[in-house]
Amino acid sequence: MIAFLKVFLDIVLWRRGPQDLPASPLLFRLALAAYVAVSVVQLLVLRESAATWAVFLLIDPPLLTGCVWLVLRLYRHPERFLQTASAVLGTGSLLGLLLYLPLQLLLGALGRGPDAGLYQVAALLLLVVFALVTGRILKLGAESSLATGVGIALGYFFLINLILSVAQSAGG
Repeated sequence: MIAFLKVFLDIVLWRRGPQDLPASPLLFRLALAAYVAVSVVQLLVLRESAATWAVFLLIDPPLLTGCVWLVLRLYRHPERFLQTASAVLGTGSLLGLLLYLPLQLLLGALGRGPDAGLYQVAALLLLVVFALVTGRILKLGAESSLATGVGIALGYFFLINLILSVAQSAGG
């Protein structure tokens, strides 16, 4: 398992890509479980609403993996789904655990809420990291350009945030 964590870290650091992971249903399920577990920890720490829990546990994982599948299908590389989806989920888990969650805890300890300038700068930097890492994974998996991969990653980010906004509005 440590070897896979190192591969995920290397993917985040742009030293490796999804092609360096095995096309393994077990690895995909483990990466998905880690992605959901990290989401649960983040939701608990941030004391999010029920609507937010529903979006990030019931909608985000299948929508994210569905988007990866669709991109690979459109680029005629569906055989790369397990590797690419595992890379997206694994790096998402790693970034959430090592970057996003500690930053949230630090900003919370400093009394910085979502309206604070420091919080917004941190959120923008995290978005850039997410877009670059996920975009590069999609680029390699689909054999597209980095701009296309980043565009798809940003499109997904805005889609899930739109769904979150609608869910939060409906929930309260």
